[in-house]
Amino acid sequence: MSVEIKTDSFSTILVDRRDNGLVIVTLNRPEEGNAVNTDMGIELLDLWTDLVRNNDGLRCVILTGAGEEAFCAGGDMKQRKGMSEYAWRQQHEIFEQALWTMMECPVPVIAAVNAKAFGGGLEMILAADFAYGVDNVKLWFPEVMIGILPGVGGTTTLPRIVGEHRANEIILAGGAFGSAEALEWGIFNRVCSIKELMPAAIATAVTIAGNAPLAVRQAKKAIHEGLQMDVRTALRYEVECYNRLTGTEDRAEGTLAWNEKRKPVFKGR
Repeated sequence: MSVEIKTDSFSTILVDRRDNGLVIVTLNRPEEGNAVNTDMGIELLDLWTDLVRNNDGLRCVILTGAGEEAFCAGGDMKQRKGMSEYAWRQQHEIFEQALWTMMECPVPVIAAVNAKAFGGGLEMILAADFAYGVDNVKLWFPEVMIGILPGVGGTTTLPRIVGEHRANEIILAGGAFGSAEALEWGIFNRVCSIKELMPAAIATAVTIAGNAPLAVRQAKKAIHEGLQMDVRTALRYEVECYNRLTGTEDRAEGTLAWNEKRKPVFKGR
């Protein structure tokens, strides 16, 4: 079943919908380093909102950038030059809502980091469920150098991944780091050559799409929400997520297929 996305008139992002439930989203302002301007922020918010609301048949999303120069250079500083405080805050609220809605996507989101990612671009990577990156990437939070902070999730997501001390060094000193550090610190799950990046991300997405869709969604929810809880509450929440699967057709089909030594046919029911 193909995924229906209501808004097809995007000018700053490309949306490739596959029949296997995979959606590839490409930030498409390569001439500006795929920097996020107001239009892109609005379009990303529209896209993620639609994927949250109309997700029948959706199995996995890959987020990447156009070209080989940048995944995303963060907020468009050319547009922000001379922007009033009110306009800046209004734009930032759009960016906030877009990223928060991305994090609410019910299926896994894989960041395929094709090149450098600064500021808000790095925040998108941290907000994804996991990330693959090219072997020569540069990652950077330069916000404190221009009088702000990583305010679209960076100060929240980064320490949860790399730890508080490492996050303090990255954000407060404003130093860039590369693929090897991102892999070592858990920001990247895998480092690839540029030629290997999208095939690797797509192969993983296809594997996810072939698993029981309701189970994938409940597992993602249990992991994400459980991390916000104490251990005992998280264990109870995990059981609630588990119990929602025991009465499904997919659970019965998976058990039967396992015993019959065949590939299961999941229907998301």
